[in-house]
Amino acid sequence: MLRALVVPVAFLTSLPAAAQTVGDPGIQVEMVATGLTQPTSMVFIGNDDILVLQKANGQVRRIIGGVLQPGFVLDVPVHFASERGLLGIAVDPDFVLNRQVFLYYTESSTGADTSSSLSTPLGNRVYRYTWDGAALINPVLILDLPVTPGPNHDGGVISFGPDGALYVVIGDLNRNGKLQNFPTGPDPDDTGVIFRVDGNGAGLAGNPFYNALDPSDPMNRYFAYGIRNSFGLTFDPFSGDLWDTENGPNVFDEVNRIAPGFNSGWEQIMGRDADDPQGQADLWVAPGSTYSDPEFSWEVPVAPTAPAFPASPILGCSQMGTLLVGDNNCGQLYRFRLNAARSGLSFTSMALQDHVANNGGATCSGEMAEILFGSGFGVITDLENG
Repeated sequence: MLRALVVPVAFLTSLPAAAQTVGDPGIQVEMVATGLTQPTSMVFIGNDDILVLQKANGQVRRIIGGVLQPGFVLDVPVHFASERGLLGIAVDPDFVLNRQVFLYYTESSTGADTSSSLSTPLGNRVYRYTWDGAALINPVLILDLPVTPGPNHDGGVISFGPDGALYVVIGDLNRNGKLQNFPTGPDPDDTGVIFRVDGNGAGLAGNPFYNALDPSDPMNRYFAYGIRNSFGLTFDPFSGDLWDTENGPNVFDEVNRIAPGFNSGWEQIMGRDADDPQGQADLWVAPGSTYSDPEFSWEVPVAPTAPAFPASPILGCSQMGTLLVGDNNCGQLYRFRLNAARSGLSFTSMALQDHVANNGGATCSGEMAEILFGSGFGVITDLENG
């Protein structure tokens, strides 16, 4: 179901939630719409006008004024095993003029929705569509990405940055190549990366690994690598910096600020370098890359999902400039405050001076009193400003 926090921030949850609580007496939680099936991502295309993706049936649904509209505005064939399916949506910054909408989904090879292991999907793909006022039409394939072995770690979140570029994240798909920091592994293969491309899927000349002498170099399209899997990208409205959440294996989920050329460290480093037996000497160092520790990590995974910076004072002036992050495992909402330079996170409690929640004794609460902002939200799959 879809829930909204006042007007400016909407929460997409994929399971019925218990009583929701938010750590601010001035904020009210209001249910906006119900009736969705496994919602993953959403976008606002107008006032009180929302498009929502449904993971397993490949449908894009529309909510107008809090009413889920009958039928769908698009139905695509998806392979929905594990983390595959209809995953990401973004509207072009010039949507008012060009009406373009972008989708990321795992395309079925059968022409129908399936989760069969006997059917190999066509790929994880990004398509560009045109919104005609009632439906998404005229699909154009702009990114054809790997899908095997999977079936998890598909990423799928897409977002336009303040620079007008389209950012797309894909997980490692359980591969072990150079992009997963195995220096002798297979060459770059479009896994475990964040792409930065134009509306046609082409790499941009300002990208950190761009090689004008080799237009076919896959690194031309990359902004970051070494990413295990991510369910969230967002941009700081003040600095323009890109932030993500990254899921760990059995330890150390992360919140990262991503500079151009960022190497997130997977598979050699998860969490802080100091907390990992592997060191930076084991990383694959692409020319122009840089490793940095996460800005925050949870020792025991809570499976962070969507991040968002509240962009309206309607939510309260105290929320402006903060970073909100949802999760999968606890149904909680976390609030982080940035430092004065907006280059990292700032904490007042002694427990978080190391920027790590050592929550081994209490997964959903250990060392989290300062950052815990909301609870009872089931599974939070998306946070968006409306």
